[in-house]
Amino acid sequence: MQRHQSGQTMVMIIIFLGIFLIFGSSLIAYTDSARRAVQTRYSHERALQIAEAGISQAIWCLNNSSECDPGYAGETKSVGDGSFTTTLSTVGTDYIVTSTGTVGPYTKTLRATISQTVTSSEASFFYGVQVGAGGLVMQNNSFVDGNIYSNGSIDAGNGAYVTGDVYVAGGTALTADQQQLTQSTEFNFGDISSREDIAQSFKPSVTEVINYASFYLKKVGSPANILVYVTEDNGGEPSTTPLATGTLNASSVTSSFGWVDVSFNSNPELTANQTYWLVLDVNKDQSSKYYIIGKNTAAGYGNGVGLYDNDWNSGGWSSASGDFTFQTWMGGIVTYINGLTVGVTGHNCTDAHYATHHGDAHAHQVLNSTVECDAFYATDPGDISGSTVGRNKIPDSEDPAPEAMPISDGQITDWQAAASKGDSIAGDYNLTLRQSDSLGPARITGNMTVSNGSSLTLTGTIWVEGDILFENNATISLDPGYGSTSGIIVTDGQIIVRNNVIFNGSGADGSYILALTTNNSVSDSSPAIDINNNAETVIFYASNGMIKVANNAVLKEATGYKLELSNGASVSYESGLANANFANGPGGIWATEESTWQEL
Repeated sequence: MQRHQSGQTMVMIIIFLGIFLIFGSSLIAYTDSARRAVQTRYSHERALQIAEAGISQAIWCLNNSSECDPGYAGETKSVGDGSFTTTLSTVGTDYIVTSTGTVGPYTKTLRATISQTVTSSEASFFYGVQVGAGGLVMQNNSFVDGNIYSNGSIDAGNGAYVTGDVYVAGGTALTADQQQLTQSTEFNFGDISSREDIAQSFKPSVTEVINYASFYLKKVGSPANILVYVTEDNGGEPSTTPLATGTLNASSVTSSFGWVDVSFNSNPELTANQTYWLVLDVNKDQSSKYYIIGKNTAAGYGNGVGLYDNDWNSGGWSSASGDFTFQTWMGGIVTYINGLTVGVTGHNCTDAHYATHHGDAHAHQVLNSTVECDAFYATDPGDISGSTVGRNKIPDSEDPAPEAMPISDGQITDWQAAASKGDSIAGDYNLTLRQSDSLGPARITGNMTVSNGSSLTLTGTIWVEGDILFENNATISLDPGYGSTSGIIVTDGQIIVRNNVIFNGSGADGSYILALTTNNSVSDSSPAIDINNNAETVIFYASNGMIKVANNAVLKEATGYKLELSNGASVSYESGLANANFANGPGGIWATEESTWQEL
């Protein structure tokens, strides 16, 4: 009996061991299966992440072309425990990027469209010709179809004329009267309610009119324009009654520090050694959209102090513990128009033509000229001597205020920085003997020459540190991707254009090439810009130097410190220049279009 029970026990043990082994084997198999499923899922997710990394790498290479292979078209690259392979193809002006992420035997493939978002800055060219204090020389039979605004005098030869109005501002001294140039720190304003407005006091050294003021500042985000006032002193604070008002355009201020000029609606005479104030009124505080002005905490400017307030009209100013960076520019030079025909001969000043074209002359002196409509000048008879006026003589008129140049130093600095993010070309860049190339953004440390039937297409902003020569049937065009925006070539040297050079915008209305130099030469034999060629889709700009336009050349717009139109040369203004947008590339910054992501 005992032996029978022992046998039963052994059978039960064997059965239980069998069940345990079966259960254990199943558990091990399940665990291994689950582990493999988790590993597979991880590998698929990881492959997807690596594929996304491939698209991100493609975007980075397109935005930083100097860091990747020329003509970047994709790559294969290891990433941790896997790798990606990307390929790029073009559709119109966009790229289609396909990226396959691989982890072991597992792959994931993504596709997305990469396009460019437009990054642009504005500059308004309201006049066919705008000239700085260097003035305008118009030789025999040269003309401007449009308006002229000059901060310096105009001398014209036989047959020279302008179809629109002419303004010659009251002369400005060549050096600032008062200034504080040292920046030891920064001061935000317009970001919080207690700092909506700032003010800086100053004492002029001469009794003379104030023509304009300059400020060294930058911005964060896109704040509104600033109203700028000149006021008298009221017990150590600005008076709430302005003597003059001006507008500091937000579009002239960039994210980099730069000097911005502000002209006023009138030019009051200030008394030497008397305290006055420059007030900058933002009107609204916004934590993400505000301005930053340079400040000297050592208060090194002895003729004034800096203050801040929430509303310049209410008083209650607080010390800024330093002086802001500023300059004031005073008058003192008599300016004139001499020998020019102003207006369209044969038109009556009251007919419908003058809804768009006028024939008025505004200057301290209008001498030896023919004015179709009205002449505004200082005194009779000396300041209108030798002139014929078709309608009204208006003496005792205030001199026009100097007009600030449409492009600020900060904008130029930003364009140079945009060019520097692209290709870096050491030494000279030459396209000769019918060569073709696409270039931009790019920085060239030497000179640039495009000549002898060669063709250059701009695909981004170009900065040339040396001289630029376009000649002998060369063609300079914007990439179609610019659309209605305009492109930029900036140089620190001379620009020479001659012998049948062809300039083209993108093909869209309102698209131009801006050829800009920071060169300060005003020499007749070696001007900052020397044009011997028709150039009707180019804006020429030399705010520090001279633009010389040779015989019979035709331009659309010219802005410079000094301008000379030789015999028969002309500028025919186009209204679209009043609101020009300048892109840093055909679209600016490459980025994916979110709606185009798909897994293949």
